[in-house]
Amino acid sequence: MFSTLSGAIRRLSLALGVIAGAGTALLMLTVVPDLFSRSFLGEAVYGMAETGIFLLVLIVYLALGSAQVRKEHFHVGVLDTLIGRDAQRWVWVLRFALSALVCGVFTWYASKGAIDSTLSLEQSYAVIEYPIWPAKIVVALGLLLLTVQFLMDLVDALTTPQYLPDGGHEGAPDHAGEAP
Repeated sequence: MFSTLSGAIRRLSLALGVIAGAGTALLMLTVVPDLFSRSFLGEAVYGMAETGIFLLVLIVYLALGSAQVRKEHFHVGVLDTLIGRDAQRWVWVLRFALSALVCGVFTWYASKGAIDSTLSLEQSYAVIEYPIWPAKIVVALGLLLLTVQFLMDLVDALTTPQYLPDGGHEGAPDHAGEAP
């Protein structure tokens, strides 16, 4: 049961990573016309700056879980080279537990902000009215998926005696290569 749920969450995180990648292409489609308009026509395209900011939020926060599934977040491995394999496993357990705790706090705070923002239909009031609440939902969702991924990695490290910190473990398939 846990394996099925874990695989589904990993596939969801990877799919959202693909959406984040598509957001990068969309960001270019908002920046280039705005720069062209500013340079040659002397006026900005209304709403393009706000759309670009929303796309940056989407790109960063939807890709967090995907990066963790693929083990692409950075870590300092100096300690890992100085200790044995069994001790490394427990260091990774501690890392995952602390990461889940910190991300959980951020998720709680972001979720509270997203709920308040959505209920009030928060908007920016610059040149045009632009909704802020969708970006806050994306932030909360991205942090939630990252927290869940850290918790799944924690369970994996706790239940796998030969856990490898590079994202796999001996004798088991690597989840990072699963297709979305």
